[in-house]
Amino acid sequence: MAQGQRDSALSLGLHQKALILFFVLLACAGALFLVQHYRHTAAATRAGEELTATGTVEARSVMASFKIPGRIEEIYVDEGSRVEKGQELARLDGREIAAKLAQAGGAYDAARAAVRQAQSNVPLTSEQVETAVEQARAKVAQAEVGYKDARLNLERAASLYESGAVAKKTYDDAVNNCDLAQKKLEEAKAALAQAESARAKVDLARAQYEAAVAQSRQAEGVLAEVQANADNTVLRAPISGYITQKFLEAGEMVNAGTPVLEITDLPNTYVKVYISEKKIGRVRLGQRAEVRVDSFPDRVFEGRVVWINDAGEFAVKKAVNEMHEHDIRSFEVKIDVPNPDLCLKTGMTARVKIIE
Repeated sequence: MAQGQRDSALSLGLHQKALILFFVLLACAGALFLVQHYRHTAAATRAGEELTATGTVEARSVMASFKIPGRIEEIYVDEGSRVEKGQELARLDGREIAAKLAQAGGAYDAARAAVRQAQSNVPLTSEQVETAVEQARAKVAQAEVGYKDARLNLERAASLYESGAVAKKTYDDAVNNCDLAQKKLEEAKAALAQAESARAKVDLARAQYEAAVAQSRQAEGVLAEVQANADNTVLRAPISGYITQKFLEAGEMVNAGTPVLEITDLPNTYVKVYISEKKIGRVRLGQRAEVRVDSFPDRVFEGRVVWINDAGEFAVKKAVNEMHEHDIRSFEVKIDVPNPDLCLKTGMTARVKIIE
């Protein structure tokens, strides 16, 4: 009897201990669940507060094209080729332009020769005219002296004739000599006026020189235009980078402005992302960023914020009501990501985390 009671008491004690252990384990499991739930919620909250966004890897691309139409004579690069700014990429058939260049050069040389000739004519004409004027003035002075002497002789002859001291023939001769001297003076003055009027030839020579200069400038402009067209038969790289597309081949006709090659600056890629206006105040120029792509899941590409749009773009959250809510807009942020080994390709999806 006593033994049975002891066994019953022992069994009851074990049952109570097992029940207590069960509740302890249950409490531990509940606490662990709460801890994990808290951690998950906190992590989700932190993730929501982090400066993260998704964008696309991009790079500056330029379409290289000829400024003039023509037939492509040769293309010196292929897709994937590395090119430097100013490098010769392709060339047009330039035989017609070369002929026009020779013609324009000849016209310019002729115009310059005309300028030199017209320039030399100005002082030569001026010298000839002034010499003729001086000679005419000398003849006028000489004629004035002769006319003055003839008038004095006429006055003396008239006085003597009136007093009967000389014959009428002497008086008549004095009259004729005075008339002849006056006529010579008038002729000398007319010659002087004609010589002075010849100064207009100097003005004409100057006008001819100015016209020759203008024609020379016009010929120079034509030559420069044809020379520019000749230079434009060569297509040069506008930027350094890699040939990512080749649109035409040698032998094809091309219009002015038609893309021939696409050049992409692959070593200097960037990612554009949109940050909501709630977080944009935490973004600064020069801020470091981490960029990840699916092609390299274990690699982090370092980047820097280089541009923040001052104007908001689309709304990431619409208004709920007109009293208390408003649209939440986003702002574009550009992050430069150096790509020296060309691992990043344009078009890749990039996940960006801006480090605070």
